Amino acid sequence: MQIKYLVTIYFIFFSNISYADYDADDLNQLFTNKNQRAQIDAQRSGNYSSTDKQPAQKVKVSGYMTRSDGKSVVWVNSKNTLEGSRVGGVKVHGSSVGKNKKVTVSVDNKTTRLKPGEVWHKETDKIVDNQ
Repeated sequence: MQIKYLVTIYFIFFSNISYADYDADDLNQLFTNKNQRAQIDAQRSGNYSSTDKQPAQKVKVSGYMTRSDGKSVVWVNSKNTLEGSRVGGVKVHGSSVGKNKKVTVSVDNKTTRLKPGEVWHKETDKIVDNQ
């Protein structure tokens, strides 16, 4: 009986202390708003377009890796495709990664295939190796 009494006092004492430090403004840091949630969902599905709307003039494929689960990661213009199929203004066609050791990329409805280390100059449509 005495243990029940001590547990009850312990519960009342410590439960009141935890509520004393509560601040409703801190809850905003724990949750996302509708816009943030939509952006996170779009990034996960690959439909997110970066805030960098300016199309790339040069596209450099630094490398690619095909994982054991079949998914590929491509490094384009010093960024990777882990977050989605777009890197800046460049779209990487995931289904083509590694075929003939090349990667298909598109900018402004222009498409080309690049090997790792190659740079595509979109305006002149030239592909240069190791730049």
